[in-house]
Amino acid sequence: MLPVLVTFPAAAQEGPRIAHQSIEGRPFSPAIQVGKTYWLSGKLGATGQTREMNEGRTAAETHNIMRSFQELLGELGMDLSNIVSATVYLTDIADFSEMNAAYTQYFPREAPARVTVAVAGLVGGAKLEISFIAVED
Repeated sequence: MLPVLVTFPAAAQEGPRIAHQSIEGRPFSPAIQVGKTYWLSGKLGATGQTREMNEGRTAAETHNIMRSFQELLGELGMDLSNIVSATVYLTDIADFSEMNAAYTQYFPREAPARVTVAVAGLVGGAKLEISFIAVED
């Protein structure tokens, strides 16, 4: 397969094309802005308290993640209605229903596109991780 070179007109390249919302000492940015689109890094909801839970842990982690995204989006001048795509990583696909019940509370209408995948493990023993793509109005 041959690589493809894509070029854009000069007008499309005016001003800063990519804005990183970096945190010093971290090897990633919590948000990357290109035009009106924001790619939001995955968030984990595991805490010392959730790791001790026998029941409801997946829902608790989902709520922690969603509240964290609400805060980040607020800092960027947006809210959950700006989310257009989600990726959910679950360490156990059997937790899908519990995650989904908590997740849908944040998107009662007009939910974003979403993919959910099962993974072998996540950092810190988390049960799930969620990442989003958001677009400014």
